[in-house]
Amino acid sequence: MIVERRLEKIREGVLNLHDIAKKSVEMFIEGLRGNDEVRKKLEDLEVKADLLHSDVDYDCITFIALFQPVARDLRFVVGMMKISSGYERITDLTLEIGYYYCDDDELLAIFEEMRRSLVEMFEILKKGYEGRDVDLVRMLKKQDNIVDNCYERAIVYLKEKCDVESVLVARHLERIGDILCKIGSGLIFIESGKRTIIK
Repeated sequence: MIVERRLEKIREGVLNLHDIAKKSVEMFIEGLRGNDEVRKKLEDLEVKADLLHSDVDYDCITFIALFQPVARDLRFVVGMMKISSGYERITDLTLEIGYYYCDDDELLAIFEEMRRSLVEMFEILKKGYEGRDVDLVRMLKKQDNIVDNCYERAIVYLKEKCDVESVLVARHLERIGDILCKIGSGLIFIESGKRTIIK
């Protein structure tokens, strides 16, 4: 019973990180447009994510030390540590994006398309956490391909402009998609023990 409570606490911490990272992805565009209030909210989310990630890591390490888990429980704890790290990194990237500035409508439209796909990836992962029967690999690949295609379009568009900040925004958004795919792979590994690469 105590083991289950400890595992549930770790799971809840990671789900909270999921929600924080998703929220940061939902709002970064306004920071990119120069909204200082949103930039402050992104800073607050990043600090919350740092603290929560630290708590999750501590809970996982403590669980391993106290209970010496094997098989599924060990996969779960190690997987949650990696997933927690991915979500924390997403909040770092969205905060950095929020500090940049972009007033190019064509580029903002590409970034918005990327944002929508990233939010959809968060929704797909949430279904995976809830144990719903979803095809994580297929659904995440589909959205990540959209993000990758947007990235390529943004780079082609930016080649003529030499706008380094916008190149970094596009790269960070593409990286968030990759991190979300790794999180999906982690969920599959936790559940089945199978290593899956989503790309």
